[in-house]
Amino acid sequence: MRSTFHTLEIGKRGIMAHQTAISTTGHNITNANTPGYSRQVANMTAARPIDFPGISNSSKNPNQLGMGVEVDSIKRVRDFLLDIEYRNQNTVNSTWKVTQETMSNIEGVFNEPSNNSIAKSVSEFWNAWQLLSKNPSNSDLSARTVVQQKAIALTETFGHISSQLNVLSNNLTERINVKVNEANNYIGQISELTQMVKRIEGLGDNANDLRDKRDLLVDKLSNLGNVRVIEGTDESYQVMFGNALVVDNMESTPIAIGDTAGLTDGEIRGYIESRDIHVAEYSRQLDIMANTVANGPVEVTLPAGSILPPGVVIQNAVMDPANPRKLMNDTKYTVNGLNGLHKLGYNLQTPTQSGLDFFVAAGGGTTITANNIRINSAIEADVKNIAASMRTENRPGPNNTTQEVVLQGNGDMALMIASLAEKVYTFTQPGSITSSATINGYVQSVVAQLGTDSDHAKKMLQNSQLLADHANTLRQAVSSVSLDEEMSNLIKFQHAYSASSRIVTTMDQMLDKLINSTGVVGR
Repeated sequence: MRSTFHTLEIGKRGIMAHQTAISTTGHNITNANTPGYSRQVANMTAARPIDFPGISNSSKNPNQLGMGVEVDSIKRVRDFLLDIEYRNQNTVNSTWKVTQETMSNIEGVFNEPSNNSIAKSVSEFWNAWQLLSKNPSNSDLSARTVVQQKAIALTETFGHISSQLNVLSNNLTERINVKVNEANNYIGQISELTQMVKRIEGLGDNANDLRDKRDLLVDKLSNLGNVRVIEGTDESYQVMFGNALVVDNMESTPIAIGDTAGLTDGEIRGYIESRDIHVAEYSRQLDIMANTVANGPVEVTLPAGSILPPGVVIQNAVMDPANPRKLMNDTKYTVNGLNGLHKLGYNLQTPTQSGLDFFVAAGGGTTITANNIRINSAIEADVKNIAASMRTENRPGPNNTTQEVVLQGNGDMALMIASLAEKVYTFTQPGSITSSATINGYVQSVVAQLGTDSDHAKKMLQNSQLLADHANTLRQAVSSVSLDEEMSNLIKFQHAYSASSRIVTTMDQMLDKLINSTGVVGR
């Protein structure tokens, strides 16, 4: 015979189970806007029935009686595979965010087109030589002063852009260090939460909220680099960051700068590539431009009648028999940039002097870069050292001597240097965008490449953002809290709670009738 209080126990269990379900629903509702929270479900199961001893079953007295309902567990709703997909897409998206930001910064540094750009400074420099070719005499040095000032402005423009790229590179290095420290902070927190999860679940409970916090930290870690979570059937938990095992169950290993080499995507990888590839590339292109302007091979045509400086020999050139330094015909000749051409002309100094290197490397270096290019200190100190003429003449000197003097009204050299604006240079340095182009053409090629790279980064960012958002939408469709659904569940569990309470009330009325209303006949 069953216990008198059997039905009361069934009702009580129903009340407790649905009260737990209502509490779980309330927990979901209050955390509907909590980042990283996964909705939880109270899993109900039929309680183990009562087994009555007996040799055989009786149709009037069954051996098993149901014991109502129990909450077997409270589980969070989460799809591990969707987590993997989201983190992978999130890592790629973070890489392109950094890349797009860097390319935008480089565009700002080059600032093309503008009045302070390289293209503008180069054009004004060539124009100054054009003006000098029209006014090369020593009676008015204003045109030479303009050449000097435009040359200084050009070197300062090169130096400013190079300096800004160096600052950007240093800032990226600082960000790498900051992000490595941030990653180590996440790794430490993940390890601490893993210890708490194992301690709680070791007692048979489900650490749902702690697991949510841990997964949220792993999501944040995926912003910084590619992560891989390995959960074994033996409850082991590991996190790989790049190629480094950073969390191994309850032990954590901080990463160092050297460990970032194993990262293929993420903010840290994005900053490394931005510094070592993108910023370095445009710094190199800037150096190539500066060095080529000064020393890049370029073919020019020396006009007939030009007087070559002593020691200069041009193979196969037709020289004047009366003056072995005088060209009889227009002669093609390859010079090493503006410096090589400038040294074929003559300045205003007495006695006659050929031109100096117009541009030099600061500090006496041998290779000119955008950061160290300077105008020759002698030219900066005295504009008469600018060579504008290619003609000399012999005039009577003291004591019946002949003296070679510069033909001051000649501006052939200034005109030839101005024509370099249209001349095709040979770009011999490794990494050059093209092997031959005008200086202005090369500048435009660099700017065009910068625009293309920046546009590509923007498009890749948009595409990766769409994929990351799509992966997150799929994940949220499974794990996020729907207030409509929770309110429906709340009503359902409320009615079930009320019905279970009604069972207890009904049984109470039956017992009251049995105890207080029977056996009273004859009293």
